[in-house]
Amino acid sequence: MKRSVRWAAVWVCLVVVAGLAPALTSSPAAAKPKKATWTTVVSRPNSDPLGSWAAYLKLMTMPQRDTGIDPGSRAPRETGRTTCPKRRCVDSRLKVPKRIKVNDTRVRVLLPRGYHNKKNAKKRYPVIFLWNGARSSYEGWTWKSELIRRSRNWKAIFVMPAGGLGKKAGMMSDWVSGEFDWESFHTKVVVPWVDKKYRTIKGARASIGASMGALGVFNYAAHNPGMFKAGLSISGSVDITSMATNTLPDGLDPIAELLGMEPPGLRQIWGDPVLNAANWADHNPTMLAPKLKGMKIFLTSGTGFYGQGSDAVHSGTFELTMWNMHRTFLAALHAAGVAYTANVTVGGVHDWRYFNEPLTWGVPKLIRAITPKKKAKK
Repeated sequence: MKRSVRWAAVWVCLVVVAGLAPALTSSPAAAKPKKATWTTVVSRPNSDPLGSWAAYLKLMTMPQRDTGIDPGSRAPRETGRTTCPKRRCVDSRLKVPKRIKVNDTRVRVLLPRGYHNKKNAKKRYPVIFLWNGARSSYEGWTWKSELIRRSRNWKAIFVMPAGGLGKKAGMMSDWVSGEFDWESFHTKVVVPWVDKKYRTIKGARASIGASMGALGVFNYAAHNPGMFKAGLSISGSVDITSMATNTLPDGLDPIAELLGMEPPGLRQIWGDPVLNAANWADHNPTMLAPKLKGMKIFLTSGTGFYGQGSDAVHSGTFELTMWNMHRTFLAALHAAGVAYTANVTVGGVHDWRYFNEPLTWGVPKLIRAITPKKKAKK
């Protein structure tokens, strides 16, 4: 017991020091670079604990400031082009058992090029599920990001199921209120449906989540061992502790606005953060870190900065908040002996045009991680 307490104390101290570091190292950029630079670290705490702590501290000492970079985008939303090619894009509405409650059963599937060609009639593919953010609809991946263009050479099936939106954003959970069952819909309906309908490689699954979607990446993997072999979080919600303000009762709108509170009210989803602490912990990637062993984990994020964008969510301040979640999450992964690869840039705004580079960086790694290696010919 004494040893575990001592290690916990060391962990807390490191997290606190790391949290203070950006304030000590941040300074106005002398010259604004034209292109974002990314810092990539690989953490293998079991084989190299000291190197992994050094990697963690390297990330935590990255400054939080506005670099002035706007990566732009060639996504259909920006260019006005066709959102999804008919030959590759399939939209479906699934039949759901009455015991599973959701208000949207639609799924968009983006097939790899050549899927329908006769020469590929027996070819099977790995599957990558994409979980939407709280402010974006499920099909937003195909028109807010450059997924269609960039996936032309990616040999994988991409699956985008509905997950709730805005005030009814599902938080990738079965709600304690009984109103929605998004986790059950995704893991018990969508996953088996994809394997039944499409030519998939058995067990070759990964998932990607931006913002809220990261809850699907990590919580689904923790709750369903072996279902997902790899995951990519893009500026993800990886520690829900700070979301407790979203449980304030109705009628406190001025206080909620002051705290930057956004719907949905999480009391409906996970219950009271004190009385239902166990349920909150069971939906918090940071608390579930020990259950992620064996999963190939990739994370990308900006460090953010104090500054607004088009609104409170699409801002540098919100990206800073998301990055602060990573302080405890990455420390928890290390403490649990879980390896990860992180790719981080200074600054950044929590917006789709900042998610394209992380998507391009991570998807090929996911495909390699879940695709079975060909057996060498004797």
